[in-house]
Amino acid sequence: MNIDGQAEFERTGNTYLRVRDCLHTMSKQPYIERHWYERVLGKDLENSNTVFDILIEHGYMQANGTVTVDVWNRETWQLDNIIEPSYLLTNKGCALANASAAKPVHRATAEKALAGFLDRVEQAAADPMYLWVVERVVLFGSMLDTTRDRVSDVDLALRIVQNESVYEAAGGHQLAGSVFLSELNGERHPSGYQGEAGVRKFLKSRSRVLSLASLSDDGAIAGLPPETTPHRVIYERGRES
Repeated sequence: MNIDGQAEFERTGNTYLRVRDCLHTMSKQPYIERHWYERVLGKDLENSNTVFDILIEHGYMQANGTVTVDVWNRETWQLDNIIEPSYLLTNKGCALANASAAKPVHRATAEKALAGFLDRVEQAAADPMYLWVVERVVLFGSMLDTTRDRVSDVDLALRIVQNESVYEAAGGHQLAGSVFLSELNGERHPSGYQGEAGVRKFLKSRSRVLSLASLSDDGAIAGLPPETTPHRVIYERGRES
């Protein structure tokens, strides 16, 4: 999916590119609730409350029950437990989250970027400082059309799993939780270990050609059903006997 990144999103005062980037961050969360959205993403948007409402009303997000959220009360200086509705991205929301605003590139450029990506997948798998590794990669989008000399980008969906031997040796869930919080705040953990966000950042390697989405356990590709989304498996991690 291609978008005009500078066009205004639903008359909210935000560009499609800015909203797309927010949706891309949302797509990596197990669920979305308004308090987290306002704290993490709202500061980067104009009329953030309106944007959140429009994402629901126009079918980019759908209700997913309720969650209990800890909210800091400035009057009592305590955390209050608040029940809020939670949401998930719909197929429409996932499509926009992974949309490309880049100009088309030559296929040779895209293939070079893909080869570099696959090399980094192997490097990460062999590095004892990565708590997570790539298990499977599927290619989808414009790269599948071999008749095209130019493609919008390299659309990849990844399934990332725990690197069991490294994970346990490093301290298991206790360390992984600390690494996760560091990466959530945009920082690197003092131990040098890297979690899922660190792996993704390394794999992306600042390439504007690569578009990395998630491959869920049920096979959904960037939130899209695999049955109706053309794709091809290009990497599968070998299983240890």
